[in-house]
Amino acid sequence: MVKILILGGGFGGIRAALDLNKKLKNKILAGQAEITLVDKNSYHLFVPALYEVASAYGVKRDPFAVRLKKTICIPYSDIFSARSGPASGGEKINFVQAGVSAIDLENKQVATEGGEMLNYDYLVIALGSQAADFGISGAKEYAFQFKNLEDALLLNQKIEELIKEAAAGQRSQPIKIAVIGAGFTGIEIAAEFARCVQKLAKTCLPSEALAKESGIKGRCERIILLEAGPRILPAVSAGERDIILKRLTRLGVEVLEGAAVEEIGGNYIKLKNGKRLDTDLITWTAGIRLPDLLEKTLALPLTEKPARGGSASGGKKIKVNNGLELDGWPGVFAIGDNTEFIDPKTSRPIPALAYVAVDQGKIVAKNLLRLIGNKQLIEYRPFYSVWIAPVGGKYAVAHFKDGFNVIGFWGWIMREVVDFKYMLSILSFKKAVSILWQEITLFTKND
Repeated sequence: MVKILILGGGFGGIRAALDLNKKLKNKILAGQAEITLVDKNSYHLFVPALYEVASAYGVKRDPFAVRLKKTICIPYSDIFSARSGPASGGEKINFVQAGVSAIDLENKQVATEGGEMLNYDYLVIALGSQAADFGISGAKEYAFQFKNLEDALLLNQKIEELIKEAAAGQRSQPIKIAVIGAGFTGIEIAAEFARCVQKLAKTCLPSEALAKESGIKGRCERIILLEAGPRILPAVSAGERDIILKRLTRLGVEVLEGAAVEEIGGNYIKLKNGKRLDTDLITWTAGIRLPDLLEKTLALPLTEKPARGGSASGGKKIKVNNGLELDGWPGVFAIGDNTEFIDPKTSRPIPALAYVAVDQGKIVAKNLLRLIGNKQLIEYRPFYSVWIAPVGGKYAVAHFKDGFNVIGFWGWIMREVVDFKYMLSILSFKKAVSILWQEITLFTKND
């Protein structure tokens, strides 16, 4: 029995598992291969909608945030039951819910946090990334990270608490929310925070008497987006950047470029230029790094690229060849955020995008079968020139080939179409429609 082990159920890991399952049923290995996916959660997290959970407005509370979770947490049982097993004629995809504690490349074994030892013949590492703090003092302690469901739910709860304080007249200053890092994620969350707070702010000043008593005049919130570099989104065109900046300004978001952070405290941010910003809530979206587990894995080939600002924290990624196989380790592949792949056309690392991980998952599935069949690996040819940036409410900037853009409401429609297409690729039609409907009815309350 050929054992294929996939670590991580993100976009790349899921795609690799489903494609392998589909292809194996028509191969000579049908019935002789075992696919196992390992993930610490029982669900596949739809990360592109994570910012919507953090900023969701008007959701009836329950102790476990069930409604919010249903919109972005897709049970693996739903994914694999629709695509594997006897009904589809494919192999069975085994799922193991466990955190990974160690990877032994030499002996082809993976240890779980529960003490189980998993053997493999072929391995796919798709464990994603974790937030990079670049060695900035206080970043871990005082800034809300933005990498998983728990992070988003905590942010949502904190915003509601701040609004309630304002509504009760318990503060004399506007609510100050800072987002550090103006990449696509930072822009999405800052814009949606602005929409969320504008809705909630209607309860801030319910009467002139309370406004006079509290001392708050005009707007009761301030959203600040900080970027260490000279400009936000350096990879997009000047025209597209200008459109996004104007949209952020209309939403009331203050964008500070060239604002490198030196220190973060419980209620302040100190910039390298000496300026201090008082804040009530700080969200960190400034960068990603290799998970600690992978950085500590012996013999794992890693890049030596230093982190931004010269810090020793972060910066490393897994080295792979043109077939996404690890240098020096035949049969071991890596995909997604934990991997660095240099685009031969630009000599630069390709960006960490969801659809890029999906494409890598497809290539790895093909190469695993070719490797098993003693065939030469095919080369991965990256494609990442298309992007869609939601900028608050039913508004997005969608960039396609040859500088073609769809902006505003129709840009938002394009984003919904892309999300729905992805859901259809991993779920039954009925379940995909159900998730789309829940997302639209819940998250458009901010619009």
